[in-house]
Amino acid sequence: MITRVLHALVLFGLFVGQLVGGDAQGQVSVEPILRIETGGHQSLVTRVSTDAQGRWILTASEDKTARLWDAATGKLLSVMRPPIGSDGVGAIYAAALSPDGKQIALGGNAAFDGKTHSLYLFDRASGRLPAKSTLSGLEAPLTQLAWSKDSQLVAVGLRQSGLRVFQRNLGFVGSDPEYNEAIYGADFSADGRLVTCSLDGSVRLYRVDKKGLVRTARKQLASGRPYSVAFSPDGSLIAVGYQDAGHIDVLDAVSLTPVYATPSSKEGNLGRVAWTGDGRVLIGAGTARANERFAVFAFGDAGRGPPRELAGFTNIVTALAPLRDGVIVATAEPSWASFDAAGNRRLLARPQTGDFRDAGDRFKVSVDARLVSFPTTPGGESLVFDLVKGDLRRPGSDAKVEPPRQPGWGGGPSNWKNSTTPKLGSRQLELRPGEVSRSVALSPDKQRFVLGTEWYLRAFDSEGSQLWEQRTPAAVWATNISGDGRWILAALGDGTVRWYRMQDGREQLSLFVHVDGKRWIIWSPSGFYDTSLDGEDLVGWHLNRAMNQASDFFSVGRFRDRFYRPEIIQSIIQTGDEGEAIRQAQAAAAALAATEPPALPAAAGASKGAGSLPPRPAVAVEKTAVATVLPPVIDLQTETQVESSASTVPVRFVLRSPSDAPVNEVKVRVNDKLVRSLDNRALRSARGEAQEVQVAVPPVDSQIRLFAANKYGKSEPVVINVRRSAAPSGKVAEARFETLYLLIIGVSKYPEEWKLDLAEKDARDFNHHMVRQAGQLYGTAQPRLLINEQASREKILEGLRWLRESVGEKDAGVVFMAGHGDRVGSAYYFIPGDPDVLPSRSEFKSTQEFDAWKQKNAPKRWVPGEEISRTLLGLKGRAAFFIDTCHSGINARPGQSTNPDLTKALNEINEERGVIVFASSTGKELSQEDPAWGNGAFTKAIIEGIRGGADFRKDGLIRPSTLQSYVTDRVMELTKKEQRPVIFTVGIDEPIAVRGQ
Repeated sequence: MITRVLHALVLFGLFVGQLVGGDAQGQVSVEPILRIETGGHQSLVTRVSTDAQGRWILTASEDKTARLWDAATGKLLSVMRPPIGSDGVGAIYAAALSPDGKQIALGGNAAFDGKTHSLYLFDRASGRLPAKSTLSGLEAPLTQLAWSKDSQLVAVGLRQSGLRVFQRNLGFVGSDPEYNEAIYGADFSADGRLVTCSLDGSVRLYRVDKKGLVRTARKQLASGRPYSVAFSPDGSLIAVGYQDAGHIDVLDAVSLTPVYATPSSKEGNLGRVAWTGDGRVLIGAGTARANERFAVFAFGDAGRGPPRELAGFTNIVTALAPLRDGVIVATAEPSWASFDAAGNRRLLARPQTGDFRDAGDRFKVSVDARLVSFPTTPGGESLVFDLVKGDLRRPGSDAKVEPPRQPGWGGGPSNWKNSTTPKLGSRQLELRPGEVSRSVALSPDKQRFVLGTEWYLRAFDSEGSQLWEQRTPAAVWATNISGDGRWILAALGDGTVRWYRMQDGREQLSLFVHVDGKRWIIWSPSGFYDTSLDGEDLVGWHLNRAMNQASDFFSVGRFRDRFYRPEIIQSIIQTGDEGEAIRQAQAAAAALAATEPPALPAAAGASKGAGSLPPRPAVAVEKTAVATVLPPVIDLQTETQVESSASTVPVRFVLRSPSDAPVNEVKVRVNDKLVRSLDNRALRSARGEAQEVQVAVPPVDSQIRLFAANKYGKSEPVVINVRRSAAPSGKVAEARFETLYLLIIGVSKYPEEWKLDLAEKDARDFNHHMVRQAGQLYGTAQPRLLINEQASREKILEGLRWLRESVGEKDAGVVFMAGHGDRVGSAYYFIPGDPDVLPSRSEFKSTQEFDAWKQKNAPKRWVPGEEISRTLLGLKGRAAFFIDTCHSGINARPGQSTNPDLTKALNEINEERGVIVFASSTGKELSQEDPAWGNGAFTKAIIEGIRGGADFRKDGLIRPSTLQSYVTDRVMELTKKEQRPVIFTVGIDEPIAVRGQ
């Protein structure tokens, strides 16, 4: 626990000088920057705020983002991304939502020139940074922001440079430079008075009149260093919390004379204060502890009563804000939560990153550094990541990983644990002022060791001389050196595990595992990556635009065709160098290109390009290459949250796209169904100008999602949440569909060596149970069953075209595929039932020869995954995809398995969140079938679920969420956890089947 306090104090409130840096030039860098994105904050939450009516919650963080949340549901509405730079440049220390809910004020360290900083006023409704809404040239980092209750003024507290007050249009009102320390507390009363506090020990009171800002009182307090202040709702009292005291002082709001104080906490400070909306309860928190947790205390009788523990957290409380009759709490975990005055929790946003603070000797690494084991939570279960297989699972007996070699094993430093003065013998190891040592590991020969600190990874020789230092993006909580001595692995405070070369400390790989223990992504410095299913959204590219413009952000999946390169990731661990791995990939691509056949005519039923292998983009070595292949951006001009009872909702937006890649399509989805597709002609007159689309919305709470596309890819979605202001008249019936279109494919009878046992039966049984849904959830069913030789390439492509042309807005389209699948380059193919679809294994002596055969023949003999994806994403009604093609039969010779790897194909289908996807196993696992089951494990579980196993609500309806739970548990039960199905459910959990017999 002491470790956590020390870490939080370093990060919050003190703002150590070494962490504050500036870019060499006064302009923002345009180089793309890879950033983690989990949908929540990655670092300490610095501020929390709300509007006067308590409709929204604003949080800001040192992770360089601010986020807006729905105060009723906790749903993330928008992310504000000001420009960012290296090290601490871009960290947000101050944030405030205007009481009228129209503007978001943000500031912090924006020293792109190393000297001056900026204030940003974002538009709350759209999340945009409008023109003329940035004030630059402030002399110091912004440490506090506060709005007047009428939303007309914003007070800006600076670090050691005093106070500034501006109008909401950024017109100057007044200033007070007479401060010797940073301002961390500021608040306006209802009648317009302003109170501030500073670490210089003083509380100051101001009024704003025609002369500008006028100081009316100043009080030097005896208790310590004031950190936060808050007016009572009636404006008669001021609460003051201290950085170095465990009580709260309550002052008279006119004279600043102390009136009374709360009881003092036994341990830690109450540096953050807030009043409940009625003023009856005073709330305080900070580093104060109770029951081994950092506590939030409520003092009744306006602060005169005894303390009552309201809540507790695992790290310090960094900010408080009133919310109606309760309070919002932010922490360094990082997390935030809202409570009512009685302590009942309303909302909780938990950390989404791994916590390695207590990893210690549980951070284990294999001899060659391809395996790494770690817990994601203190005391939690460990996971093992296999870099070569691209697999994350619980550790088994075959996971040969070793803990770090600690100084107790002989040699190495002493006094290194949470210390600023580690030593080797009598020699003190040189660290920077304020730098705290966190972890250590010895090399196998004990001739070197590495020290992980708050800011650096440092390597030393056996005499204590430093070999190199490497700046890290977060604290190094655990470290280990591989048994071959080539790699240092570090577990960091941002939730990543990183591979550094022992010879020079250069970072080569970064792994992020979500706390759900399922999703992960690993990437190289240039952005090449491997990932799990649904893992691409965890990392993205941040692109600064200008000093006075909000930045763009694209998940790495938007560049999938160019940067999804598992073979490069695997090669890095072997070569020890990203550049060499890229060169090898380029050479391999050139060799394959030499054998690539000319483009073939498209087969009947296929779209353009279906008859040839998609050309693989050249390997891009420089990160700046990302900026030359950007997808479009949709700038929303309307509210992200709409309350309406109308049958249609207007959506206004502006499109931005590179000049060489105009937008060619905009898709509109409502509750994940495709309702409109605007082509190039409809968009021609609207480029660069606001365009409005009327979107029909059902009479229930709904979600509108827009996607734009150009030749490089798809935009990030913009989301509009529609809340119905009144309940619809009469009962809204469960969703019903007019027609269920079924394209069901099962191939068992491949050429002799490739045959499967149960794929054909799986398809027939699935078809049997789905056709029986006619007259229940679906009016009619129109199946197209393709079995074995009937499932030819031509017939499958024709069936996909049939679905595209047939499924209407009130229909549902389902694709079921069981058989073999394989990957050619990065492209996935389903292997149809044509007689010449696969060669004899005896023709090949190696996997490389089989790869060459596939490169030449797959485009003209197999079904491209791109066609499947295009069909599913283009259906106007509900779309669902069931796929079981990860069988072990595809191999060049016995013992040589070629993994079909569905990851890329399924991530592509899932990127619009418009298709319900049930996949038999993770993208790189093999599916299991057993004659004793009567079906493959996956299909058996699906059918059992439809027959009632997934009717958890006992209402006779099978929903995606309940079928997901049933299928996942049942498949893992049947296969003894060897096969893990992957299921993507869309946002609206409409029934997909009625319980069968």
